[in-house]
Amino acid sequence: MTKQNMLPALPKMVTFSLTIEEGEQAKLMAFMSSDSWERAEKARHATIQECTNSLKHCVMWAQRDCGSSRVFAHFLASLYNGYRVKADVSDIGALDPENFEHLINVLRLCYMTQREPHTFVVNGSEVFEGVISQWDMEKKCNG
Repeated sequence: MTKQNMLPALPKMVTFSLTIEEGEQAKLMAFMSSDSWERAEKARHATIQECTNSLKHCVMWAQRDCGSSRVFAHFLASLYNGYRVKADVSDIGALDPENFEHLINVLRLCYMTQREPHTFVVNGSEVFEGVISQWDMEKKCNG
């Protein structure tokens, strides 16, 4: 084998043109240098165990009071008991690519196993009831 055959193949390159608003270059460069796409790609090909880890990730976020917490809380509560809590699925668009894939993995987990999400969590009913209470999602009677 020659030395030339031992070198790794160079990646194929593509050239494209992009027009963005003035002042947005730093934002684009921050996105391009992050690994969020790679993390999302990994989540898209998750096993049952990885989907279970995604559920734990989502529950952790739902129990916080910051950023995307409300999106996770409403989604999980609706998946847990859709008669009591309705999620606004348009809120999912506010998630970054990685968290979107975690949320989809939770849906995938429940679909593939035909189980409710709380059954994968220790004291799951208490945990999910706590999220519903924390975010005041219980339907109110107007009577």
